Amino acid sequence: MRETEIPDDAVTCLRCGRVSVAVTKAAAEAHIERHNRLRESSPDNLRWWPTPATLDGYRCLGCGTWGPYRKALPGDCPVGATINTVVCEHAE
Repeated sequence: MRETEIPDDAVTCLRCGRVSVAVTKAAAEAHIERHNRLRESSPDNLRWWPTPATLDGYRCLGCGTWGPYRKALPGDCPVGATINTVVCEHAE
């Protein structure tokens, strides 16, 4: 995928307009579990991740809410922008 393309699973927050990639709650929880296991596997890792990952990290980074979201459209996101992940089972 080129950086000028919006991922198929991208969504736009209807509260603040930030574009994110939607993941299911189950996928987010699985990632959190893997991350926290890695974090705890070595004392050196605690330096980089002093606090455990939580589901709250999957809220909209623009406004801190859980949405609502709609499917992202061309023009919603600047070219080359970093897109975070949010829990979104369905977009309006």
